[in-house]
Amino acid sequence: MRVISEYIPSFRSVSIGIWVHVGSRDEDSRLNGISHFIEHMHFKGTKKRSAFQIAQALEVLGGSLNAFTSREHTCYYARVLNQHLPQAMELLGDILNNSLFTPADLKKEKSVILEEIKDVADTPSEYIHDLFADQMFKSDPLGQPIMGYANNVTAWTRAEVVNYIGQYYTAPNIVVAAAGDLRHDALVKLTRKYFPWKKSIFSRKEANPQHNGFSTRVYRNRTKQTHVCIGFPSIDFRDKGRYPLMAANAILSGGMSSRLFQSVREKSGYCYTIYSFQEFFRDAGLFCVYFGSDGKYVVKATELVLKELHKLREKLLSRTELVEIKDQLKGSLMLSQESTYNRMNRIARQEMMLERYVGLDETCHHVDMVTSRQIRDVCNEIFRNENLTFSALGPARQQDLEHIKWAVL
Repeated sequence: MRVISEYIPSFRSVSIGIWVHVGSRDEDSRLNGISHFIEHMHFKGTKKRSAFQIAQALEVLGGSLNAFTSREHTCYYARVLNQHLPQAMELLGDILNNSLFTPADLKKEKSVILEEIKDVADTPSEYIHDLFADQMFKSDPLGQPIMGYANNVTAWTRAEVVNYIGQYYTAPNIVVAAAGDLRHDALVKLTRKYFPWKKSIFSRKEANPQHNGFSTRVYRNRTKQTHVCIGFPSIDFRDKGRYPLMAANAILSGGMSSRLFQSVREKSGYCYTIYSFQEFFRDAGLFCVYFGSDGKYVVKATELVLKELHKLREKLLSRTELVEIKDQLKGSLMLSQESTYNRMNRIARQEMMLERYVGLDETCHHVDMVTSRQIRDVCNEIFRNENLTFSALGPARQQDLEHIKWAVL
């Protein structure tokens, strides 16, 4: 088990996270969603605490306890005052070592998860991202929804849940990360005390995710807007093009002055919300542009998005634009580090993806070294028609897509 920390003496708080290197992409089709379900079940009761006592334990101290599941990670985290770090570690150790998984709790939490799945399905601006990932990575677990499907959730047995925990919740697959006013040796002692997990052999099935190439699809429903994702398979966390791609994303979607916001919303009035984002996985990635608009604007808005992507492929940034986008990236990074949670999150992801620490100075150096040519090159590598996935959810029609001039890329 790896233990990492960042000492910040000017803070009075500590954020602590127990990171498990498992997520929806580690699941087969029958178990899809079980990582997220297990995350929920760890809050339902232990040998000495009820679900209410778990919820109350840190709140009465002014702290908080929460968790999340992603495609590659599950994280259980707490934020407390520095003097309450032992209580937070004891609580995290209790829920991860002593959860009961009673049949009654399993049944009740399955019902909760089913409602959560319905909630996403009723929120088209969220649901479109599940449809998009499935369409892009149809044959690979990377495209599976993190929460899974209702028929899966209802079918799991307690034995399957326990066996899955035994497979992935092992010492070599865990990172304990903390940031704030704490001492590393004290964190190590607390980890040994509350996570006395033995060494074990852990092996992950490594895969090279395959995408489906160019595809367009409209998922019809009766919403007022059509929600659109336009995306491409991208690069992984270790790739040298990561920083140029981050710069490209900032150019496209770094606030109200960004190109997508100005072109599609401000100048044309085709949408209210538009943004781009990139996800870096351990061996793959994706880049996506999302917007929601009236069905009659979908074709025009899509062509404007493609036009902006084309510009990044063809035209180098000016010296002034390059300096501004670097300042924006570095400024956003520095401002985000005023949160102990963000700093804990950052060092944990670095350890899990890179197995080393990348300081703020080193990150800023990488940003400073980005050139206009590198940005153009990475955009030419990623924004390619033959790899484009277009997903739309709403009243738009499949035949409407025939009017889009895809060849712009």
